[in-house]
Amino acid sequence: MVILKIILDKHQFYGACGEYRFVILVPYIFFDYREPGRFRNGCGKFQAMRYARCPCIFYTIVRITEGEVEMKTRRRNLYWSLMIAVMLLATGLPVCEASNSPIDVNNQTLDDITNQITNSMKALDLEVNEGYFQMWGADECLPTFELMGSCFFNNPAAPYILPVLPYWSEEFVDPATKDVFGVTREGYGTTYRFDQNEAIIIFGNLPPQAHYFGIQSYTFTREGNYETDNESYAFLSSIGVQDVFFHEIPLNPKRIGYINSLSNSTNNVVIEQQSGSSWEQLRYFVITPDEHLDTEIRQALTGLGVDANEIFTEGIPENVRLGLNENADDFTTVLRYSMPIDGGGDGSASFAWRHNPTLRVLRVRDTSPDYPRQTYPAWVPESPEERTAVSEAYLSEDLTKLVFAVAQAWDQACSDLGCSDRYRSFIDLQTSPLNLLGPKCAEIGMDCLGDSQDASYGFCPGITLDDGEVWAAIGTLGTETGNAVYVGLGVNNFSLRLGAKNIDYTMLEGSAMPYDNGDISNLDKFFVYYFARDCSDIEAWTHGYCAEVEDSPLVLPAGDRATLTERDYIVPGTRRGPASTLLLPSRAIKLVRP
Repeated sequence: MVILKIILDKHQFYGACGEYRFVILVPYIFFDYREPGRFRNGCGKFQAMRYARCPCIFYTIVRITEGEVEMKTRRRNLYWSLMIAVMLLATGLPVCEASNSPIDVNNQTLDDITNQITNSMKALDLEVNEGYFQMWGADECLPTFELMGSCFFNNPAAPYILPVLPYWSEEFVDPATKDVFGVTREGYGTTYRFDQNEAIIIFGNLPPQAHYFGIQSYTFTREGNYETDNESYAFLSSIGVQDVFFHEIPLNPKRIGYINSLSNSTNNVVIEQQSGSSWEQLRYFVITPDEHLDTEIRQALTGLGVDANEIFTEGIPENVRLGLNENADDFTTVLRYSMPIDGGGDGSASFAWRHNPTLRVLRVRDTSPDYPRQTYPAWVPESPEERTAVSEAYLSEDLTKLVFAVAQAWDQACSDLGCSDRYRSFIDLQTSPLNLLGPKCAEIGMDCLGDSQDASYGFCPGITLDDGEVWAAIGTLGTETGNAVYVGLGVNNFSLRLGAKNIDYTMLEGSAMPYDNGDISNLDKFFVYYFARDCSDIEAWTHGYCAEVEDSPLVLPAGDRATLTERDYIVPGTRRGPASTLLLPSRAIKLVRP
């Protein structure tokens, strides 16, 4: 193995140390040095792949030590590399294959692009393995519930798409959570440990246009205990649901449920703002706890002709437990795709994409010794992007009058104009005392159940339907108040922790208009929707705005209690969901069937 020693310009690398990577080009041999300011604390590792047209010829590792560089050839002996290159040039043969030629979006298949990216990652001397994707939703709930005792209150409007990653050879796989989101191929999983020097690369054509698309990673389980001396636990205990958010893993009680966000999601608005467009476009996503590795991957991708604006990074924060051992945190990554414009029915383009997404996923890592890590900042309660909303305070009086009008229409008038004896307010999940925000949950060992800052969440527990009850949900409609691009009103099966039914905003529009008595303003900004076991004989009272809640295992079996939920996604013109403190909580009122 050839060892060269080169004296560096002290002004260029003064005080530098550590390991640097370069590519020597043949026939043009040069180094692309960068100023020490590029490296944290004057140390770091750099791959000049964007300048490498022939990385198969010669590859080096450079170690900086007090003004000297020790370069050890990794790919080829320097002497023989130069001789071979000269011979190839003399005979007119190509010096290297075109594996790193620019990506041609118009003329290359996704498999071709995958091969190019894989070769570029291997040229970085990274270990590379490919995974695949699978879908999980209400239909897949029962096996998940048998394993975990929960279906995590999924969004019934959007089955989830999860990358299924190949395990590293030394990675611990917890049998207590293996196949939690469905059976996977041997050696693969939808939950994973995170090596400190690795990255997940997801790329491909995004789906047809919809109301929402987002990708976000979460911790999944953590070794340890949850805390009970806090306002969240006290409040949840007072309504009897503390075990939903504070719980151990059934088959591994040394670990707790911990599905907590680690970043602001990369959603369709974020993608459009950075790259100009999103739907059906080729885009690239890097998920990694190491900022330096992200830089290397980005340089490799831009070296293939990828526009830097088309690459999106989710940095895994430093305040998680990385590693492949049993004591490390478990992670998962989720893709949400909600309310496609084409309706999402069987035979539609969105249906095809959801069941066979045009995406690829690679799991890569650097196993070189003395790898100089660059961590991302901790994810703390102040980290999420600030959210805003159009204040709905001006609608408060109209909401109160509407609740009274609904009860009066059923000849079940309230004892006072405020109906304070009849209605239940939806509970805001994201503010005190629940505080369902990833970094807040993490502080007390609480399970945030896959929180997202892209929506506001309200819920109303304790709904019964087996004695002829009819429930009316009454509230502001975010798509009309300027606070949402889509709204979902749902029914959850509380026993399974399952999102069972969804009523989208298009079915809520105009539902408050029948209560126009001349005294209520802004009725176009409200909804009134009913839930019952049987809606057929109450249409005169519901005006057709009624959903039947079936007695079935995956909806609401007899004797079980339901929870009503409301999701308001993305304030138009912003990247995030509405600030829930500016919204009026919806109300639920129980009515007796006539």
